[in-house]
Amino acid sequence: MDFINETAAVNGLADEIVKGGVCLFNAVKYIYSIAEESFYTVNIKDAFKIVLNNITDTDSLTALGLHIDSRSCGEMLGEEYEKVLPLMVYSLAVRIPVLKNLRGASGPMTDDQLYKVYNAVIAKGAENCKEAVTESFMEIKYLVRKGKRLPPYNADWFKTYIYTNVPSLAEITNKNMFLLGFADVLFAMFYSCLEENLFEKIKEYSADDFGESVEL
Repeated sequence: MDFINETAAVNGLADEIVKGGVCLFNAVKYIYSIAEESFYTVNIKDAFKIVLNNITDTDSLTALGLHIDSRSCGEMLGEEYEKVLPLMVYSLAVRIPVLKNLRGASGPMTDDQLYKVYNAVIAKGAENCKEAVTESFMEIKYLVRKGKRLPPYNADWFKTYIYTNVPSLAEITNKNMFLLGFADVLFAMFYSCLEENLFEKIKEYSADDFGESVEL
């Protein structure tokens, strides 16, 4: 695909993906805090609505009075849980080949352009800590090239990592069951919104006039 400035496009898309990962990481903490007794009055539907309409705003849920501290989500303040952040960004980065599905007048993004975005995200700290994320860039690239349906983005890797590495969140408690339940819904919905946001960013950076002829 022809870009007005390819370097700016690569860095801009990489930044959006990293911000998306940070937003999802913080959203999980904020929503987890709803299970604290003092926040029972917060409607989780409102929390989801705010997050999904502010995909790259990392602290949008403070609008509901939620906060991240040792009382509301102390279980998530340890070193092992902090590794979830580079994992979240990595789990989004491996799906970069999906961006090839947007086709402008000059065609879709090339494999080289997609790989540059991927490398830029990795350079910003994305990491597959303890090989928790089972998907890979090359696997998703193959599925996209063959026109095959991709497996939905889900929280399976997140839950597996918690069970294995964060015992305080693996215990059977009301808060932890709440966490594992909303994560399944949040991850799927969040990724769908992020993907649409990335398509819009590509249009902004592209030299193509998409008009009514955009193909997905």
